[in-house]
Amino acid sequence: MRPSVLLAVLAVAGPALADEPPIKVENLLPLAVGNSWTYKVSTQDDSRFGLRVQDDRFVVRVVRQEMVGEQTCFRLDASLKDRVVATEHLAFTKDGLCRFRVDKDDVVPPVCVLKQPAPKNGRWRQSYQVGGRQAISTLTINNSDLTVLGKKYKVVTVEGSVGDPGRPPSTRTVISYSDGVGIVRQEVIGGKGSLVLELEKFEPETER
Repeated sequence: MRPSVLLAVLAVAGPALADEPPIKVENLLPLAVGNSWTYKVSTQDDSRFGLRVQDDRFVVRVVRQEMVGEQTCFRLDASLKDRVVATEHLAFTKDGLCRFRVDKDDVVPPVCVLKQPAPKNGRWRQSYQVGGRQAISTLTINNSDLTVLGKKYKVVTVEGSVGDPGRPPSTRTVISYSDGVGIVRQEVIGGKGSLVLELEKFEPETER
């Protein structure tokens, strides 16, 4: 299974707890050129066996701003062994954080991956096209506490299923976002395998 973070995965910002102020969508995935996230990678190719940790780290970096149509987007490159294996283009719009391109294919219509405000029922569906492929995503949202590699976070966790129209979902994802940090954990389950990314470090450009 090819490691990916964010790519081909839909998400939406969850509602805040009643006694907490709403989290700004911009803080759930802080985008600034130079920001980077380093993840430990674990894979499972057979459900009879546990996760296997890979030696290589998965690094996601905001590399620059580029135009997609008339929209200025942030380009994120994802690398393994210092080789770019995936890219995506994201932008903040009036609807929230939206994905405009995955690798070389535009997303039509652009999909909100962190929508604010969130749907009142905490669930939504969206149809879209990437390249020549049609897809439908269904998402659910919850807020919780999560420990990742020994560090505790308050997170917005989104569980989503992605599939072709008229067919059972082919991929399930669980993504946890932390205020001011970004994605701290992502699990992708598809076919007979699964992939887990756990945040080791977030490096804002301003701290380098």
